[in-house]
Amino acid sequence: MKLLVEHHCHFGIRAGGHGGFPLSNSVQDGVTIDLGHMNTTTWNPETGLASIQPGSQWQHVYESLAPHGVVVAGARIDSVGVGGFLTGGGLSFHKESHGQACDNVANFEIVLASGEIVNANASSHRDLWQALKGSSGNLGIVTRFDMYGIEYANPTKPVVWGGAVVYPESLGNRLIDAMVDFTDNIHKDENSSVILAWTYNPEEEDATLFQAIFANTEAKVKPAAFDGFYAAEGMLSDDTRVASMAHLVKEMGITQVAGNHAFQNDARPMRYAVKRFYELKKELEEVAPSPRSGLNIALYFQSLSKSMTDKGIQKGGNVIGLERFTEKSNGILMLVLVTVKDAESEKLIVPRVEKFTDDVDLYAASLKLKWAWRYLNYACAVQDAIASYGTKSVSMIRAAADKYDASRVFQSLRVSGFKIPKDHYSKTEL
Repeated sequence: MKLLVEHHCHFGIRAGGHGGFPLSNSVQDGVTIDLGHMNTTTWNPETGLASIQPGSQWQHVYESLAPHGVVVAGARIDSVGVGGFLTGGGLSFHKESHGQACDNVANFEIVLASGEIVNANASSHRDLWQALKGSSGNLGIVTRFDMYGIEYANPTKPVVWGGAVVYPESLGNRLIDAMVDFTDNIHKDENSSVILAWTYNPEEEDATLFQAIFANTEAKVKPAAFDGFYAAEGMLSDDTRVASMAHLVKEMGITQVAGNHAFQNDARPMRYAVKRFYELKKELEEVAPSPRSGLNIALYFQSLSKSMTDKGIQKGGNVIGLERFTEKSNGILMLVLVTVKDAESEKLIVPRVEKFTDDVDLYAASLKLKWAWRYLNYACAVQDAIASYGTKSVSMIRAAADKYDASRVFQSLRVSGFKIPKDHYSKTEL
């Protein structure tokens, strides 16, 4: 760090490769600090903490911890990188029972702009510890995360239950209603989670699939929380089973992120988004035909709950600001993903995907259901996720930056990723 600062060299930070858009974790003209070889995970049974390096990917983390009968609140996709996931918040299968993944970090080992290495936790550098939970790469380079371990229901048999159930598209509205009911009652079973997904992959025989992705971290098979989904007759397939966490997350691979929006738990925005999904599919096929572009589209819905944000507050708080909304009602996070193989196709689809997300946002706003909040780990380059955390949270991040990076190294020389919103700095400071 000292060398980069001394020579005013632009840099990017790449941990396990979590970023989903160009230059999210790299730099075109400068130095990319690649932490990929810092990828070990160790377990300390005396402290109950797993020490995880930032270059790890979550499948390897789960595999390393399973022999000890423990897991941590990590990603639901095997290839997601640790560093970006944890500093961006982190939604996991344990989000209702343990809060966001960042809430489960007991200690951050971090290299500051000065080159100093500090440990930020509840007892030392508490302000930095809180600010690191959601602020991405704005305060330094995290070189180790010490996370609270979570015991499996049966530590001698480290497994969970989950998988995907595929339904006919005609059941979409019924399953959306089931999703609303599940989200309203999520506090009754904090070990269960579900994601509703519409996917379009022209290379598959069934190009458009509608599925529900279930998980129960206590390995309970078809718990009552999912009764509303299983009551829908006519399911096409069910591959749910008891399996290791590492095996379950292998199946949930996704690639390029296009954007996300959140709204109050209500069926209407979800129904509208699904309607627009089918329209978007036609629009994108016209401008970037799948035989040439390799077009794939996915639309996901998942719960955002008071159960989750309450756990974060109990564990010391974060700077994500979601509790502003969940204290009034539970919500839904919508994610749209679009992948293509070439830059030319990407240029053609981006404005149409942005219009899709804007349309859903405007529709939710018209019903007074919109949440002005973005999940950083799903955000695209044009979504200012950190600004959406709210004035209080941004002020906390800025205060930490003022204290630990007074020269604004991670605002001026760091090129990769999201920054502290510029309107929170004066022009002279930048």
